[in-house]
Amino acid sequence: MKNLIIIYLLIFSFTSASSQFRTNYPDIPRIDVHTHIGTDLTGIANCLELRKILLDSSAIDLAIWINLGGGNDPIENTAYVLAASKGRMLCAIADYAAHDGLKYRPEALEGFQKQGFVGYKIWSGPWYRKLEKKEDGKPYIDDPAHEATFSEMERIGFLAASIHIADPNGPWEERTDWLADPIEYWAEINAWRNVLEKHPKLIAVAAHGNWMLCQDAQIDYLRNLLATFPNLHIDLAATFQYYHLVNRDNLRSFMIEWSDRILFGTDIGQWKDKGESSLRAEQYTRAFRILETGDTVKGGFFGGPEIRGLELPIDVLEKIYYKNAMRLYPQVKESLLTLGHIVK
Repeated sequence: MKNLIIIYLLIFSFTSASSQFRTNYPDIPRIDVHTHIGTDLTGIANCLELRKILLDSSAIDLAIWINLGGGNDPIENTAYVLAASKGRMLCAIADYAAHDGLKYRPEALEGFQKQGFVGYKIWSGPWYRKLEKKEDGKPYIDDPAHEATFSEMERIGFLAASIHIADPNGPWEERTDWLADPIEYWAEINAWRNVLEKHPKLIAVAAHGNWMLCQDAQIDYLRNLLATFPNLHIDLAATFQYYHLVNRDNLRSFMIEWSDRILFGTDIGQWKDKGESSLRAEQYTRAFRILETGDTVKGGFFGGPEIRGLELPIDVLEKIYYKNAMRLYPQVKESLLTLGHIVK
């Protein structure tokens, strides 16, 4: 009984906190371009329940999710997923072992594109983080064996969807899940830059802000990347909890300056228990408050220190929330219109 009371109080506190915030922008649809929700019916139903909670409590219109799959997810029928989600979930093909060789043949990509997959998610993060040394010879993202894939993606206009490069690098000795070695970090960043230089027509969304929103100097380098490669974009997934590490004015000016190239994302995973949907709604609410208000928000999407919100202008929010996704991802604009959203 005591445990049930504790669970109830936790859910109540999250729901209450969420209900205290009502967006000033209820007419702006929000698209989460970086999710790992999965494609089973329970997960999809929970997402729809989450959407209802956000609408009721905060007038937030979470319209569409881009599902990037998981490490062992099979290829799913995109029509089945679209129908089960009532038109609110689009899927990418995904590869979470790029260091072992990309698993989809270049000549197969056009077929996936025609099936309705909206892009190719590739995870090329720091496999050497736990090994502490690079003796296994596994390649980086710029391995010559990947050239044919990126060339074919350029040719057919298949989006590189939330490509994961490196992991956060910074002065965080207490954490073991970051890439603490700056040499390794920059080797992986430079490998990605090599890909962009060789494939200038590749349209790419780099996951997690290209993992360059954790230090002010990294933000300056990210400005250079975006200025150099006009087809490069970033998503904000799993970055909100680190905004306290950088100068707020610098981050805010970056968001405004490069608003044409930034997309909203969370990195949210699947949850099985319907009761957790309220907790997920609170996570989304914190992220939206950080972007929309000047409030002091306790924790980012995944928790963390207090963060003062960025209070971004409405035209910037529109681009980050849906306009950039509508421009880059196939089917998004058509889906929004079919769902009754008024989009510009």
